[in-house]
Amino acid sequence: MPTLSDRQRVELAIPAYLLYALTAAPGVFVPADPDLAARAEADITALRADLQAALLEPFSDLVPKKQHALLRRVERIGKGVITGWGNRPALSVMLTLWYFLKDLTDREVLILWEGSAMERATSRLLPMFAHGFDEQKRDAAAQEQARQLLACLRAEGLYN
Repeated sequence: MPTLSDRQRVELAIPAYLLYALTAAPGVFVPADPDLAARAEADITALRADLQAALLEPFSDLVPKKQHALLRRVERIGKGVITGWGNRPALSVMLTLWYFLKDLTDREVLILWEGSAMERATSRLLPMFAHGFDEQKRDAAAQEQARQLLACLRAEGLYN
């Protein structure tokens, strides 16, 4: 089995980092029925656990010093992306990240193996914001923003 380069490891971790950051924002996921608040909280906790596992997974075979160095790189790049979110609605950011992730999986830059932490996370996410795909204007804007996100990350030397 080939060894991953540092760049490939960072590329694998970035989507999980961005989704993890989004799920940390207050009020991003609000259940449609207030009676489902406890279940929604449990779902978000499980989602965040899967995203955290997916974030750390590419570095699991490295010595701690190298892990920390690459995780700092992921964090630096991720924070740069997050600052660009500005005052955009959470649904808009979610759709952008979804199209970004779809592009990576379509091009097989990222493979979501069945049962993997990232596959479990994306399986939980899709129903949470599927209604955003219903609005064509928002959907088209998210696709363009996903292309801009990819261009930004390519400027960092990733996903080329």
